[in-house]
Amino acid sequence: MSYTRTYRERIAVHYSGTVSYNYPASQNGGSDTAHYSGTEYEDVNVSIEVDTEPFDNSVEHCNTNVNLLTGAVVATEAAQIVSIDKNSKKVAETIITGFFGYIRSEISQQIAELSQNIDAQLMHLKELAQSCLAKKKQMEGDFTRISSRYIKIFDDLNNELSNRIYELDKPTFVFKKELDNQSIRTTNNDLVNTVAIFGKEGSELQSKISASIAKKRALDTLNKAKVFLWQQKKLNNTIQQSMLNESTESPQYSPVCFIETKADKNQISKGLHTPLFVSALQENQIKNELIEQFNESTNSWSTITKDYTDNLKLYFNSELNKSYTTADQHSVRVKEMIQKIANLGSIQTISVQNL
Repeated sequence: MSYTRTYRERIAVHYSGTVSYNYPASQNGGSDTAHYSGTEYEDVNVSIEVDTEPFDNSVEHCNTNVNLLTGAVVATEAAQIVSIDKNSKKVAETIITGFFGYIRSEISQQIAELSQNIDAQLMHLKELAQSCLAKKKQMEGDFTRISSRYIKIFDDLNNELSNRIYELDKPTFVFKKELDNQSIRTTNNDLVNTVAIFGKEGSELQSKISASIAKKRALDTLNKAKVFLWQQKKLNNTIQQSMLNESTESPQYSPVCFIETKADKNQISKGLHTPLFVSALQENQIKNELIEQFNESTNSWSTITKDYTDNLKLYFNSELNKSYTTADQHSVRVKEMIQKIANLGSIQTISVQNL
């Protein structure tokens, strides 16, 4: 479709220049140059007419061709789909028929092979069954023959062992036989004096058994007394051999607690705490003497020996374990703290005479 477009624009044109001029002779004649500049405006109108008829004709022709091509493509596609569907069905039928035929032939071949193997295995199993039955009959015969022989041997052994046991414990068997005879005589006899005779024999037997038990216990007591006296004598001999026929002096150690306090009025009080098992330290005179010795500046403190320190550590650890026998967390922590605080190697001693 043809169309026309009109464009209008105002154009500004700038101009400038110089002009030389001469002026007539006068008192001072000559020439000079004049400058000029300015802007002129001009309105411009442009009309453009576009003829689109050839393009429209070509577009219409192209549209017609595209429609024809679309119809041809649709028809071709439909025909192709029908052909593909038909051919795919033929191919699928052929594949399915061939696959099932192949599977059928394979299964038939396997069935034939397995049938032959089964027949062969059945024949072999029948032969093995016959062989097993023959072995079973043979083993039954052997078992019967061997068992009969060993039964006879064991019967002979039982009889021989029975005879030997009887010979070894013949008094017991004789006693049992007589006892059975006595019991039969006492239970089956209708005489009146049977009860008296049985009571007499029973009382005599009971008294003999009681006397035998008493003798056995007395013999055991004498043996124990003999062993005790022998051990006592051995202990006395060991003690006598260990003792020295001389008197020696050795120091004894005892812990004490000396306390010195100062009251508000500068009153100084002193105290001494001693263990109860040292009776000499419980007297006031001894305590006062010890307090005076603590106050003296000339006292010489000494460290205990290593052997005594080791013994003291053993005793300390033993008492600590006895005091804290539980395994709870608190007891374990307290026990470890006591072991850290206890510095037994730094114990100082002071010598006190006449205690």
